Amino acid sequence: MSDSAGETSLRSVFPVTLLVALAALAAVGPLATDTYLPAFAQMATDLKASASGIQLTMTTFLVGIAAGQLLIGMLSDRFGRRPLLVWGTLLALAAGIGTVVAPGLVTLLAARFLQGLGGAAGMVLGRAVISDRARGATATQALSVVMAIQGVAPVVAPILGGVLMDFIGWRGIMAVAGFTLVMLLMVLAWVPESLPSQDRSSGGLKELARGTRELMRDGIFVRLVSVNALVFALLMCFLSAAPFILKNVLGMATGPYTLVFGACGLTVTVSVGIAGSLVRRVPPARQVRIGLTAQLVVDLVFAGVCLAWLGSPTRSTPLLVAVIALALAHVACLGLCFGNLPALALERTGHRAGTGSALLGFIQFAAGGLASPLVGLSGEESGAAFGVVIVVVAVAANAVALLGMQDRGSSS
Repeated sequence: MSDSAGETSLRSVFPVTLLVALAALAAVGPLATDTYLPAFAQMATDLKASASGIQLTMTTFLVGIAAGQLLIGMLSDRFGRRPLLVWGTLLALAAGIGTVVAPGLVTLLAARFLQGLGGAAGMVLGRAVISDRARGATATQALSVVMAIQGVAPVVAPILGGVLMDFIGWRGIMAVAGFTLVMLLMVLAWVPESLPSQDRSSGGLKELARGTRELMRDGIFVRLVSVNALVFALLMCFLSAAPFILKNVLGMATGPYTLVFGACGLTVTVSVGIAGSLVRRVPPARQVRIGLTAQLVVDLVFAGVCLAWLGSPTRSTPLLVAVIALALAHVACLGLCFGNLPALALERTGHRAGTGSALLGFIQFAAGGLASPLVGLSGEESGAAFGVVIVVVAVAANAVALLGMQDRGSSS
């Protein structure tokens, strides 16, 4: 099929308005977690809370997202996508207002949990809607658009927060990060029901549990979900380590550091876009294998640099340039996987796309949450732990992928 035909096919199945809405819904998690990072100190002062207490506002949000993805994704296979998307977004909107007006830390923690619980609807059901409406290359192209936004949001969000902090304070940032009212209007206007009533499951929680067991017995689905989680962990490791490596170890000023983060976000977007545009000529599984192999090579070099020269603060322009180049290569390789892996996994779920998307998202966030703290084990003025962790994770991703990501006989 020609490129123009591929583009026409994508537009015919996914109107631009629908893709815009799904992409915005995919960005809610990263925006609500990373935009307010620069405001932690101000929040601690205003709320008379400890640094660890403020850190809990992120933890509770992520717990809410993880629980919400499992619950909402599975329930949507029975009740449909749109009702849960609307009610989840309404919950996130109400909780977002709660974060803005919270008088103390306890109230803020509760609001952040509910914000994550409701916000999970957009993240998990966006993937399910795409899987309901299309399969194969068209679904991969649509997911590439959504994953491009979701991949770039964690990189851009801290920059946005840093710019806005001096003007509107942390409560204002909370209002910006919770742009849920706009998303609710998008859902109501642009996101129709994608799961016909005859395709929905029935039988309550037992049926939902049975569907989960069936998916987890599919070895290829489990491997795809695992590789996707490891790829996400590589992104989170970079996001967690980059401020320490670039600023604490290499002494980069805030302005250039912001530009580098912006370049990384642009690189993710371009890489995911290229992968999506090539999907009709280079099958998704082959793209993933290429991306993972390149990832391992890049991360081995990155680790060598971290272990040899980034064990303590240093000032070297050639070393700084090399680290920036490796960072860009690191995120570029991830881009080949971001859209392709969810598409391949959800291809195997049939009418249980909600449950499949729930498992995909839950395991992804769990892996990212477990891996990202490990990069700081060598201290804030060393990149050694980051180098070791990314190699271990990249090796694990390649090893799982080698076990097989498709049925035998499928094109690769």
